[in-house]
Amino acid sequence: MSPLNDWNRLKPDTQLAVDKLLGQLQAGTSTQDLLDSYLYAKKLLAESMQAFIRIGIEERNETFHDLRKQLHEEIRRRYDGRVPEKYLKVPYGSRVHEELFTLLLQRRGTHVQADLLRVVTADSVHTERRIRELRELGMDIHSSNENGHDVYTLRSLDIDTSFIPTIVGNLIKKDKRLPEARRQALFNEIGYDPNAAKAR
Repeated sequence: MSPLNDWNRLKPDTQLAVDKLLGQLQAGTSTQDLLDSYLYAKKLLAESMQAFIRIGIEERNETFHDLRKQLHEEIRRRYDGRVPEKYLKVPYGSRVHEELFTLLLQRRGTHVQADLLRVVTADSVHTERRIRELRELGMDIHSSNENGHDVYTLRSLDIDTSFIPTIVGNLIKKDKRLPEARRQALFNEIGYDPNAAKAR
């Protein structure tokens, strides 16, 4: 189903839920009933606004995929034949990552509040983590605080390739079946220090 169809489907129920909550607020309804109405309205509002903001997000963001392709090609150029193929991947390519990148790209060079970014994930608590993962790919996303609000800014489309050893190193580190001696040999091969990566 398209975001527009989702928006049209969710809008009537969301309006009813908000109207009910407003009525209870004005009538001084009991605490539990008011909380129940609030939680229901909050859920519907999150789903509705997620659908609404997705209307303006294209199905496929070519810039996002081009940057990931550039990164993959550089990883292959550096390590092909030296590191097993399964570690030469570019992580964090989910639809959520793509949608968050698209919102930042649409507002490139300007501050985007974390609250707005959370709209596309229906208020998921993991939104900021997804942004940090994009930064872990070397994307030029700057974080700061503006008037008490966390904000993110996509400053350019340049990829910081100094993150590449960490990208590959993290994939090696996550392979629990890899013997420790082999893991360390691969770390040495790519110049990856797990302790330095944590500090970064």
